Amino acid sequence: MSAMATSAPRPASSRQIASPMPRLPPVTTARVSCRSIPHFVPGDWHKSTVGAYGTGRRTERRPGAPRNLKSGGRSEDWSVTRPQGSGGGTQYRPITMSHDGGRTETSVDRIMAEGRASGSDRRSVVQGNVAAATLVADIVETTLGPRGRDKVVYRKPEKEEEGLDDYFQVTNSGAYILKNVPFEAPAASMVARVAAAQDDRHGDGTTTATVYAGRILAAAGDLIERGFHPRTVIDGIDGAVPLIDDAIDVAAVPVDDGDRDRVADVVHTTLGGTVAEPLADRLVAWIHDAAADGSLDPETVHAESLRAGSLSDSEFVDGLVLKKSFAGNYQPSSLTDATIAMTTQAVTASQQVGGRVESDAGADAGKTQSLQVSATDAADLQRFTEYERGVIAERVQPLVDAGVDVLLAANRVDEDTVAHLDRHGIAVVRNADEARLRALAAATDGTLLPHLGAFEASDAGTVGGITRREYPEVEQEAIFLRNLPGNLASVLLHGSTWMAGWEAKRNVNAAVAAAASALETGQIVPGGGATEMAIAGHLRDAAPGVGGRESMVIEAIADAVEAVPRLLARNAGMDPTDAILDLRTAHSRGEKDASVLGLKRELGHALDAGVVEPAAFKRGSVYTAAGAATTVLRIDDVITGIDVTVSESP
Repeated sequence: MSAMATSAPRPASSRQIASPMPRLPPVTTARVSCRSIPHFVPGDWHKSTVGAYGTGRRTERRPGAPRNLKSGGRSEDWSVTRPQGSGGGTQYRPITMSHDGGRTETSVDRIMAEGRASGSDRRSVVQGNVAAATLVADIVETTLGPRGRDKVVYRKPEKEEEGLDDYFQVTNSGAYILKNVPFEAPAASMVARVAAAQDDRHGDGTTTATVYAGRILAAAGDLIERGFHPRTVIDGIDGAVPLIDDAIDVAAVPVDDGDRDRVADVVHTTLGGTVAEPLADRLVAWIHDAAADGSLDPETVHAESLRAGSLSDSEFVDGLVLKKSFAGNYQPSSLTDATIAMTTQAVTASQQVGGRVESDAGADAGKTQSLQVSATDAADLQRFTEYERGVIAERVQPLVDAGVDVLLAANRVDEDTVAHLDRHGIAVVRNADEARLRALAAATDGTLLPHLGAFEASDAGTVGGITRREYPEVEQEAIFLRNLPGNLASVLLHGSTWMAGWEAKRNVNAAVAAAASALETGQIVPGGGATEMAIAGHLRDAAPGVGGRESMVIEAIADAVEAVPRLLARNAGMDPTDAILDLRTAHSRGEKDASVLGLKRELGHALDAGVVEPAAFKRGSVYTAAGAATTVLRIDDVITGIDVTVSESP
């Protein structure tokens, strides 16, 4: 029996159909440029219900139909549309798409007055964001641990006097990298900013937080590809955070006020493998003296770097060190029982001549006012000069009456004012760091004034001794303020290059922050990935009790957290797979501090080896990573090209 020949119905279109063209392939690359994150172009997502083609209709591909036909400069997919729940005939309608730089234009774009949106292709937005955020973790993960590698970060010179070697920085600081690399992809930029905030809050732990976020998002991307809804993944992440908190509590070891050994372990762990490691013992002894009462405020400890000598020449000072010189001709080499005045505002003749502007508090706000003077002859100019000098004398007279020896300003002080203060034996330090002046004011019972017009004798601070020291080999000076009434300490780090001193300064600040955190919270946790292994084990044990798809998310997060010991082993030159298997076995036997000892390139017990971290750092990294991951996963659309004008409210 011969088969009857049937003709396929013709498409309902009057366009001339051109020859078939191949479909644009989906993006499958594992690494995505941080400057341009292409969207994934799914191959068959148009099979789902699409409202643009009529409510209640299901769209599917006609068997044997070409995948892409070109007509009128647009790519078209011919598909079959059947009304659901009816036995009606089959109609063929075109699904129009145009591709621009890896994204798909949809009907959403055509209803917007300006800009473009990703429209119905929302799963590609999620996957693109995940790829971008994962790239951020890829950048910094090789810096993790004492055997981590360095990065070269190019930057613009901040000051004209910086040398050619200052156009780039060699560092393994995750915070510095994330704050200075210009990510253009919104998701990458968000993760970088959120992770860098870990450094602002805790002083360290940025790389760990970034690795957590990147690996959690990578696991989330895999789950979404398997059909999980992003909201389900977010709920699973939110449910995992308290479980991780519980695991950290179990792993934590108490630190008593007098437990000097554990504080020393924290400092040695932080400085291990860094350029400042040779200073660890001296820094520990210095911190013990500074924290004699069992507490340490990081705001009262300041590190300064000097491009002179070697690291072994570094100085630990009981007081404040300013890498500044005195302005003007009055250059005292030392002062005893000195009285100081401090201000944040510029002290200039032009601002003083501009008039006294009363603030809400009734004091002189000293606002700068542009002033143009026209002199017809030398006598007019002389009268103006005398008037200007009179205004300067009136402004600084309260300093003279109070017996001030040194004026420290966080801004500029003009030459006329400096010369007037010189004649009264008042030394001037200008353009000092405002944060250091704020700490100095607290330690000297003084007041950091917003302007000198509000100065009173009670605002002055007292310093037991001030010393000026010259470093002729590098043409620099430093001013030492010692014997202060309050707590204030400094480290002057010497280095043969600017970069070496800067990196040592960053390391010392991180060690001080870690010691302060351990003393404040009274808790430390085993380092070397031991805490991550404990967290992963706890999550796997708790996941079955959660139930539903959230339990699978929690198990995926357990695998993601194990990335830290895996990276520590890899960066130390060990086999990461063998290391993870051995650590799982050790933890299953109850060895809760089994870890990767990176400096020794072996597995061991973190507490016995003195490899510990502040518990607050670990908690902060978890909270930061979870917040960054859920923020990225909540995004399902990207709208670009809109000109947004921000205007102030009347």
